[in-house]
Amino acid sequence: MDTLHAADQTITRPETRERIEAIDTAIRPEGKTDAEILVAASHALHSTLYLSELYHVVLRILLRVTQAQAAVLLIQRPRTHHPVVFKIASTADPVARDLPIEVGRTYLDQLKEKREHTDDSFATPEQVSEALSEALGDAISQVHWVRLAPKGRFLGVIGIVPLAGGFGDRTASLLEPLAVQASVALDNAMLFRRAERESLQNQLLLDASHLLLSSLNLDEILDAIMNTLQRVVPYNAAGIFLVNDQGETERIVDRGYDRSARPILDQKANVGLVGWVASTGKSLIIDDARADSRYVVARAETQSEMVVPILAGDHLVGVFNLERDVRDGFFEVDLDLVQALAQHAGVAIERAKMHESEMERRRIKGELEVARSIQMRFQPDQNPVIEGYDIAGVNIPSEEVGGDYYDFIRIVEGQLGIAIADSSGKGIPAALIMAAFRASLIAEIRNNYSLHVIMQKVNDLLCEGNEVSRFVTTIYGVLDAKSRVFTYSNAGHNPGILLHPNGNVVLLNALGTALGLFPKTEYEERVIGLTAGDLLFLYTDGVTDVVGKNGDEFEIDRLIGVLKEHAGLSVQDVLRNVRNDVMEYADPNEQVDDFTMVAIKVL
Repeated sequence: MDTLHAADQTITRPETRERIEAIDTAIRPEGKTDAEILVAASHALHSTLYLSELYHVVLRILLRVTQAQAAVLLIQRPRTHHPVVFKIASTADPVARDLPIEVGRTYLDQLKEKREHTDDSFATPEQVSEALSEALGDAISQVHWVRLAPKGRFLGVIGIVPLAGGFGDRTASLLEPLAVQASVALDNAMLFRRAERESLQNQLLLDASHLLLSSLNLDEILDAIMNTLQRVVPYNAAGIFLVNDQGETERIVDRGYDRSARPILDQKANVGLVGWVASTGKSLIIDDARADSRYVVARAETQSEMVVPILAGDHLVGVFNLERDVRDGFFEVDLDLVQALAQHAGVAIERAKMHESEMERRRIKGELEVARSIQMRFQPDQNPVIEGYDIAGVNIPSEEVGGDYYDFIRIVEGQLGIAIADSSGKGIPAALIMAAFRASLIAEIRNNYSLHVIMQKVNDLLCEGNEVSRFVTTIYGVLDAKSRVFTYSNAGHNPGILLHPNGNVVLLNALGTALGLFPKTEYEERVIGLTAGDLLFLYTDGVTDVVGKNGDEFEIDRLIGVLKEHAGLSVQDVLRNVRNDVMEYADPNEQVDDFTMVAIKVL
């Protein structure tokens, strides 16, 4: 069979027809003892293990032996999509026909509640009589029922509708033994069908496992799961709801729902049956979905629903949701199958997600390596040597590459351009905008413009085709070594710190907005004089934004205190001490950003 949920069909194979004809020949009450008839019936009943065929055999034997008007078979088959079999065959029409399933189910429920084999136990309900009368085209007067109970387990009943003259002479002596033989034969056929089904299930699950584990592509795996679900259990709509480690739905793959139902599927994932299963880890079969307060309507046709958690070990990775357009659409056998599939699916989904995470980690790592390479290419190879000054810069990288940049740019004899900058974002995007800033800055410096014009032109260049979220903050200044003057412009950057030997502090505050945000922005430039012993300190926000163990940031006041403490040292030692103090202050559980520092000391 292509699927596990195909309905039983009346078997019309030549072997079946031959077997039925053989019954008519072998089982003739005339001239045979009861024992001979029962032996022949036993051979016929055990000649097949196909249930659909056996239903015909049982009814034909009953008709031949009892010489009744009609024979009825009513049995229950638990854990199947067709749990009730209710059939009738008559002398006039010996081909078995189906009777109303709901009528048969109701009668079976009544019989299961009866514990004793009394005549009252087998009183024929009015609905059953009406169903039999309609099938025979004639009102019936009575039905003789016999219980089918192999090994004491209630299976159902067989019934005999007598002809007008009553039952045959040997009915009373043969019906009970025939019921015993039929019980055993039906039970064996059900066991065979169950074993056949389990074998098919195991093969299907094995095939599904191989298929799911043969790929690391999550889209391919989810598509294969949906295809396998369709083969395992009949459904009209189904969805796979993937959840993250926080239990939040991160992805929904569905079939059978209208596109307009997508927002409702999100709702199902949170407050519906899917959300309930995700939070409890328990499976559900809902026979009447509309009667359940947790049910969220995503399809007007849905009447029953099954929801199963998808686990990888004890870890929830998602939820299966299946819907059918009939009541009582799912059974325990379906639940067993879907739970078994969920185990394979959980492992496959988790592997695929881990693979995706690893690929993303490698992508980010590669991106960070490229960004780090770009960033390091910007840094000066060595500190400048200028008589009367001690100058140094340093970039302290973190695990996550930022967009920090500093540079020393020779302009003319006795003049040194000093730049420190920080771009928004991380990784390659930050490195690229910083590369654009650096190229534009150096180009405009070579055009010999004044500082405020340089800043305006660099800003306009960065604004061209730039995203609003991308910008650069910077301090760019020119140190005139002979006249001991520092001319600078600050575009939205952290204020530089000028520390005098007497402890007084001058802040080089922002004089304009960050570069790359608004075209045609004007910038100012300022001039400060330098004297022996002055320490000029420039830095990025990675220094002052470091979060300490108490939750407070390092901030500029603490930085000024560190500078005052170590101002008498060389600039290399000043930078080293600032770095040590910042790292000692930092909370080890918090991510430390790149930070960059430039120190200029007047000797």
